[in-house]
Amino acid sequence: MADSIDQLRESFVEETRDLINELEDILLSLESEAVSSDLIDQIFRSVHTIKGSGGMLGFDKVLAVTHDLEDIYDRVRSHEIEFTMALREISLETIDILKVLLSTREQLNNQDQVRFADLCHKIHLFDIGGNDQQGEKKTEIPVSTTISRSVITYFIEFDPAKNLSESLSHPELLFSELSLMGNCLAFVKKGKDVVLNKFSGNDRLASWRVVLASRFDLASIEDIFEWVKKEATFIVTDIVRGDVLAVPEARAELEKMKDKIFKSSAAEVKEILDNYQSEIVEEAEDRKDSGTNKSDAQQASGDSIKSIRVSTDKIDNLLNLVSEMVTLQARLNLIANQLGDNELIAVAEKYGTFSKQLRDNAFTISLVPFGITMTRYKRLVHDLADQMGKQIEFVTEGEDTVLDKKIIEQLTDPIMHILRNSADHGIETTEKRIAAGKSELGKITMKIYHQSNNVIIKIMDDGQGIDPEEIRKVAIRKKVIKKDDILSYDELINLVFLPGFSSAKTVSNVSGRGVGLDVVKKNISDIRGNISIETEVGKGTIFTIKLPLTLSIIDGLQVKIDNRDFIIPLIQVSKIYTLSEDMKHIGLNQMLVLEGAQVPYFDLREDFDLGGTPPERQEIVLVGYENERVALIVDMVVGENQTVLKSLGRHYQNQDFISGGTILGDGSVALVLDVNKIVTVFSKYKK
Repeated sequence: MADSIDQLRESFVEETRDLINELEDILLSLESEAVSSDLIDQIFRSVHTIKGSGGMLGFDKVLAVTHDLEDIYDRVRSHEIEFTMALREISLETIDILKVLLSTREQLNNQDQVRFADLCHKIHLFDIGGNDQQGEKKTEIPVSTTISRSVITYFIEFDPAKNLSESLSHPELLFSELSLMGNCLAFVKKGKDVVLNKFSGNDRLASWRVVLASRFDLASIEDIFEWVKKEATFIVTDIVRGDVLAVPEARAELEKMKDKIFKSSAAEVKEILDNYQSEIVEEAEDRKDSGTNKSDAQQASGDSIKSIRVSTDKIDNLLNLVSEMVTLQARLNLIANQLGDNELIAVAEKYGTFSKQLRDNAFTISLVPFGITMTRYKRLVHDLADQMGKQIEFVTEGEDTVLDKKIIEQLTDPIMHILRNSADHGIETTEKRIAAGKSELGKITMKIYHQSNNVIIKIMDDGQGIDPEEIRKVAIRKKVIKKDDILSYDELINLVFLPGFSSAKTVSNVSGRGVGLDVVKKNISDIRGNISIETEVGKGTIFTIKLPLTLSIIDGLQVKIDNRDFIIPLIQVSKIYTLSEDMKHIGLNQMLVLEGAQVPYFDLREDFDLGGTPPERQEIVLVGYENERVALIVDMVVGENQTVLKSLGRHYQNQDFISGGTILGDGSVALVLDVNKIVTVFSKYKK
C-alpha cells in the first residue's frame, strides 16, 4: 500500500510540474489586464486541480498556498473582482514556491520557509482586500455576463473500500472540493445512520450520496476522485439540466428521502427530480445551445488517448538497443558481402531498410520541442526587466522545432547566461533608448530552426551592441594581446569568450563579472556545437548557436592512419585533397597552402605518435569550427559512415582530441575526433 501511495505522490509531482509550466506560460503571456474569460477559467482550473490533488495526497503546504489563490480566481471568473497585474505577480510567486515545494517534497530550508509564510500571508491579504469590491462589482455586472456554461445537476455515488489508505487525507476533502464546485446536498451513511452535510473524523469509511448542481462538466467532477479510484467505487451521473437544488420543493423532497437514497439508483433519483423540471429556470443561452453542442464530457469521451507518459530511462534504454542494432546491421552487411551470397546480401539489404526506419522512428522519440523550456526563459527576461527597471519584449520563433532532449537540458545554462547579458548589457535603459532615437521597448528575440541535420538558435537584441575598440582596450589592459597586434573584426569579437574577459564597464548582480561566456562556449562545444557573435554598435547583437540534432548518432567520415580507424564528424568536413610535397611549408609555423591560403595542419600520425612509415600517397581533410579551419593529414579516406557514438571511459578522459568511440561493421573500434578542440588549438599556429 505504501508503494501505491508513493507512486501516486510521484505521479502528482510530475503532472503538477506540467500544470505549473503551462500556468506560468499563460501568466507571462498576459501583458494587460484585459484577459479573456477562457484564460481565467483555465488558470482557475489549474490552481483548483493542484490544490485538490495536493490536499488528497498529503501535500499540506501545496494546499495552503493554493487555497486562497483558488478563491481569488474563482471571484475573478465570477466578475466579483478584476484581474490585475498585481494578481499576476502574486501568481508567479506562487509558481516559484510550488516548484520548490515539489522538488523538496515540502522539506523547506529556513529561507524558503520564510518565503512560503510571507507568500501565504500576501495571498490572504489580497483575498481579503478584494472583498471590499465584491458588493459593488456584483451589482454592476449583468447576470448574463457571469454565465460560462449550463448548470447541470449530478448524482454522485461514493463507497470507499475497507482498505482505504490511512495515508490518504480524509475523504471529507473530496466533498469539500465538491461543495466549491456548486450547490451541493450530501448524504452521509455511517452504519445505520444517515445525516445531511455532516461528518466527522471517524467517518473515513462512510458511504456518500451527493446531489450537485454545477457549471463544471462531468470530467471535471470525476477528476476530484482521481486519487482514490483504486480504493473506492464512485459513479457520477448527470440527471437534470439546470439547478434543481434551487427549487425549494425539490430540495425538500430529497431531504425527506434521505434514508432511501442509498437504495435508489441514479435513474430513480432522476425520475423524482424530473417532476420539478418545469420549475427550473434555465438561462436563455443554455436553451439556445441545447441540442446543438455536445457537452465537454461527451466530447472528451469521444477522444482517444493520443499520448502517454514514459520514463526517460526507458527511452534511453530503447535508444541504446537501437544503437546496438545499427552496429549489428553494419556487421551483417560486411559479412554478406565477404561471403558473396546473393540471397544473404538481399536479406541484409532488406534488414538494413527496416533497421533504418526503426532507428529513425526510435530516435524521434528522444526529440522534443524546444518550447518545453521556453517558459523559464520568458520568466527570466520578465524578472530581469522588472529588476533593472527596463522595458523588454521577449519574442520567440520556432518553439515547435525539435532536438535531442539531452541537448535541450544541457543548453539551459548557456542560454540563460546569454539572455542575462542581452538584458543587462545589451538592452539600454529607457532614457538611453529615447536619447538614441529608439523605441522605449527593448526587444530580445529567440529564433530556433532546422538547417540540414542541425538546429540553429539565434538570440538577438536591439540594444547597444558590442564595441570592438572597447574589447581591444580591455584585451590590451588584461595583456591578452599586445598593443601592436593586428586582429580581424571576428578575432576581436571572439575575445569575449576568453576566461575572465568582460568589456562591461560596471559589474551588476546580473552579469559583467567576466564569468560565463567562456563556460558558455565550453558547454556548447561539449555537445558538439559552436557559437558565434555578430554585433553592430548602436544596433544590437546576435548570438548564433549551431547544434547537432541528436547526440547519439552522427554522420561521419571514416579515415585510416597506420591501419587504425578514426571518424571525423561529416558536418565539419569542408573538402578533401590529395597531399603533395609542395603544399607543406614547415617554416611557416606548420602550415599548408591550400588554394592559395595558408592553413595550419594537424598530422594525425605524428601528433598522435602512431609511428610507422606514412604511405607515398596521403590525403588531407579540411575541417572547420566557427571561422577557423585546420587541415588533417591522414593516410586514406575510407568513406562515409553513420556512427553510433559511445563514451570511452576513464582511460580516455584526458584525451583532448577524442570525443568518443564507435564499433565498425567488422567489430573493430574507431575513435571519433573532437574537431572543435583540434581547430581551437591548432588554429593558434597561424597567429
